[in-house]
Amino acid sequence: MPHVPSRRQIPTLAVALLALLMSLTGTATAAKALITSRDIKNGTIKLVDLSKKTRKQLTAHSRRAAVADAVNDLDTGKRVSLSSTPSGGSLLPLSEDGSFPEAVLPLNSTTKAPNVAARIYSSSDQAIPIQIAGGPVKLLTFDRVSFDTAHLFDPTHPTRLRAPVTGIYLINANISWQVSSTSGRNRAVYVYVNGHAVSVDQRPPAEETRQVVTTLYGLNAGDEVEVGVGHDEAPSLNANAVGDYAPSLAIAWIAPG
Repeated sequence: MPHVPSRRQIPTLAVALLALLMSLTGTATAAKALITSRDIKNGTIKLVDLSKKTRKQLTAHSRRAAVADAVNDLDTGKRVSLSSTPSGGSLLPLSEDGSFPEAVLPLNSTTKAPNVAARIYSSSDQAIPIQIAGGPVKLLTFDRVSFDTAHLFDPTHPTRLRAPVTGIYLINANISWQVSSTSGRNRAVYVYVNGHAVSVDQRPPAEETRQVVTTLYGLNAGDEVEVGVGHDEAPSLNANAVGDYAPSLAIAWIAPG
């Protein structure tokens, strides 16, 4: 005869079966909850979701790829080279803190903005003669350098800064005029590019006349920027040297042109 469990055994058996069922169901559920590469969609994982160690490894890989100038695409296996004209949607490698690392691209790459800027000033007062209508404008000279990242200033040509690369530049000039007891109608400051005035500030004198000229202008490589000043107060008036503030001239590359 087959064994028939007693009534006392039935609850114990039921509990065992229930535990087995829960175990099997839980395993299946857990297996279903596993995430595979097919479940990951573009944009669903952000840099902040990755561990510090993973971000560091990705950054190191990106830098090695930049040095090698080409890498293999992990999906297609094709060779992928760096481009100086990346298409829309292209990604740049990030540093461990999520910012763009410096100098990860080849030195000749046009995707990295050139570091081109200079500021010069004069350490002594400069006598400015009265400007006769239609006559030449006095050019300021400079003998001190605040900064010069790309050899824009040549001391043998003390009136100018020369653009080393083509682009859109921010140009700034500062003048502080001598305090005078006599009268005059105008103080003028000119920014010249290759001898052509591209920006002018002209105003009546005040007790202390200080002028600032700032403009954006497209320069070609080799273009020369100078500052001219004029007044109508005879016979002469100084452009005063005031620390490194004035007279001064600065230009900085800000965009391709």
